[in-house]
Amino acid sequence: MIKTTATRHTAQTAFRAIEERIARPWLGPGTPTTRDGESEPDLGDDAEVVVQRSINDLGFMLRAPLTVLATVPFVLSLPIWPWVVHSRAYHLGVDVIHNRYWDEIVEPWIRSLKEEGDKSLIGTIEFSSKVAKDLVTSALEREDNRYKREFEWKNSSIDQETVQHLMTSYGNLVAAEEALRELFNRVKGLQTWSGQ
Repeated sequence: MIKTTATRHTAQTAFRAIEERIARPWLGPGTPTTRDGESEPDLGDDAEVVVQRSINDLGFMLRAPLTVLATVPFVLSLPIWPWVVHSRAYHLGVDVIHNRYWDEIVEPWIRSLKEEGDKSLIGTIEFSSKVAKDLVTSALEREDNRYKREFEWKNSSIDQETVQHLMTSYGNLVAAEEALRELFNRVKGLQTWSGQ
C-alpha cells in the first residue's frame, strides 16, 4: 500500500515559488514544475552542463524589482496558496515491502536451494552406493578367484617328479639339521673342556 503525503505551501514557500517563476528567464534552465508545483526531472540535454543560479546570486538591480513584482501576485493569491500542494512524498508500507521481498526473492531462493540440495543429495547417494557396490563386487570377485585357485590346487594331482623333488629337499633339510646339532654339541663340548 502506497501512502502519499502532500505538503502545502506556506507563505514563505509561496512567495519563493512566485519569485522563481518571474525570475526564470534570468536564472537559466532549471527544473520545470508541474501544475501541482512538484518538480519534474530535467528533460534537457544531459551532455550540456548548466549551472542553475538562484535568486540570491542575481545582482541587487534584478533582485529588488523581482521582489516588488512577486509581491503583487502573492498578496492577491494569498487565500489560495495554503491549498496548493508544494511537494509530495510517497511512503510504502513496510509490510508491503516485506511481503513482496518474501514472495519474489526469499521464497524462490529457498525453493531453488531446496531443489538443488535434493539433486545434490540424490546424486551423492547414487554415487556413493555405486562406489560401495563396485568395491564389494570387486572384493567378492577377488575372494571367489582365490577360493577357486586354492580349491584347484588342493584337488590337483601332484606328478611323480614333483614328489621326488620334494622328498629330496626334505631329506636334505633333515640331514642339515642333524649336522648342525652335532656341530653344536661338539662346540659345546670344546668349551667345557677348555674351561677346566
